[in-house]
Amino acid sequence: MGARVGALLLAQLLVRVELGRQEFQDQDQLFAGFENSSLLTWPCGRHKIEPRVVGGKDSELGRWPWQVSLRRGKRHRCGASLLNRRWVLTAAHCFEKHSDPSKWTAQIGELSSRPSSWKLWTFYHRYRVKDIIIYPQFSGTSLKDIALLKLSSSVTYNKYIQPICVLTSSSEFQNRTNCWVTGWGDIQEDQALPPPYILHEVPVSIINNSQCDYLLHQPSFLSNDLNDMICAGSEDGSRDACKGDSGGPLACEKKGLWIQVGIVSWGSGCGRPNRPGVYTNVSVYFNWIRMLLAHSHGVPRPAPCRPALLLPLLWPASLLQLA
Repeated sequence: MGARVGALLLAQLLVRVELGRQEFQDQDQLFAGFENSSLLTWPCGRHKIEPRVVGGKDSELGRWPWQVSLRRGKRHRCGASLLNRRWVLTAAHCFEKHSDPSKWTAQIGELSSRPSSWKLWTFYHRYRVKDIIIYPQFSGTSLKDIALLKLSSSVTYNKYIQPICVLTSSSEFQNRTNCWVTGWGDIQEDQALPPPYILHEVPVSIINNSQCDYLLHQPSFLSNDLNDMICAGSEDGSRDACKGDSGGPLACEKKGLWIQVGIVSWGSGCGRPNRPGVYTNVSVYFNWIRMLLAHSHGVPRPAPCRPALLLPLLWPASLLQLA
């Protein structure tokens, strides 16, 4: 009797797990009528945990569930952010020398950039990259520094892995003082993130472009297309992104949702006074991102997870025991 009950309970549990997984997948969709929507996808921008980058502190697992570590070989190379189950957003300059997607993987849901190779969680949440799509007009300069990565398989959402939101406009975030940048980069100029290589987070202020242009003393460069960029940090240099943070998200909260407004792109050193970090303005590329995601939205769902495949084997056994 105990064996029969145990088999039935196990089968019932596996059915609930599979139904829950499908329910999560059904919620991951482009907004209905999304052509006229200010949000790219839904759900997005939610985390379960309430809230090294220069001047930052160690983060907590699940606080930034869209954070991605892009890896070539066995090492972290660039940051990125999860847009939906198949697409990751990052900086184009990460692939100037190495653009073969088969050499790259995306690690999601990890707090350390060097997680133990023995962790099953790490293995199951590391995804191969199928395609690297660099913005067509990117030419190796800091302008138009944006790329999308399509993953080879669909990401499984949980409380530690969630997508971030993208809006059509970031103008409302000008002069905001409570946005955040996250990454596994150097904690100071020429000072690498120490073991155990925990994700760092730091609050930064969004600096308007005219002030940023003045601070960087590069009007001939920045004035080419100020709308393509966002500056963030602090005038004293105490809060900034650094080497290894490239491609990671600059995020601001709006009515309980986290919006990615920038991608870590470049800067004049790290943490230098009057030298804020420069970020790609994500909203400028909203239509390009939307077009690529919409074009691939018909991708079939992944095959059932292993527990679901066990159900046909479990049911006959349990029925025979009940007979």
